[in-house]
Amino acid sequence: MKTNEINNNSNWIAFKTMVKRDLVIQARDKWEFVFRVAMLPFVLILLYGYILPRVGIVAPTFPNQMFPGMVGMSILVTGIHGTAVPLTMDFNMSREIEDRLQAPVNVRVVAFAKMFVGILESWIGGLIVLPVSLLFMASSLDITINTQSILMLIPILILAAICSATLGLLVGTIIKPSQIAAMFPGFLMPLVFTGAIFFSWNALSATPIIQKLVLINPLLYVNEALRAVLTPQISHMHLIYSISGIIISSLIMGYFGAKRFARMSGGKW
Repeated sequence: MKTNEINNNSNWIAFKTMVKRDLVIQARDKWEFVFRVAMLPFVLILLYGYILPRVGIVAPTFPNQMFPGMVGMSILVTGIHGTAVPLTMDFNMSREIEDRLQAPVNVRVVAFAKMFVGILESWIGGLIVLPVSLLFMASSLDITINTQSILMLIPILILAAICSATLGLLVGTIIKPSQIAAMFPGFLMPLVFTGAIFFSWNALSATPIIQKLVLINPLLYVNEALRAVLTPQISHMHLIYSISGIIISSLIMGYFGAKRFARMSGGKW
């Protein structure tokens, strides 16, 4: 029992130290982080939430349709980037991961520390979208905010952040540093534009094949869950199904990400 307590304390100390170090490094590049996280939402909100509704190309209510999707996209994309890019750099270039793996702790502590930083970044990414959305779309938004919706929103945001970190863990153990530049057009763009940002899943009933294909996209479930809570007046996937989709996606991606991480680190999960 005493040995277990010592191991738990060692794991906790190592976890805190690793997270603190990564956060300190991120703090040094905070403006680069803000620019990276805010640029894509800013462009999409400016175009689809402000310009196009005013010139009559999309309906005036369209910003309200896309707002939950913008929040979900920012959380998922930021969390993936915050976990995957440092992980692939550590494994393939800086080799810093080798120093961490020499610590007398289980390899999962190292992986969880990387994922936790990605989770924190994903929440920051979601928060950054709010002022941008309010600046350009406030007059068009009809968001439901009450005690019940907040209580439902909190676990959804937690699940979305975990989902982003598990996907980041998987991606970070697959891509190489030379492939990072191709990650955005080759992986993130399809993820974003098939993730029900500009449309609800029910609206895809007009294209049944695509409606089924997009079910492999975890962003779809995140956005549909947020839409069910923030804009329940808009057609959306049933909340039970969307939350189940987030959980199942996280478990699948976490399982394969953990296996690849353990294999690359030469340890046992």
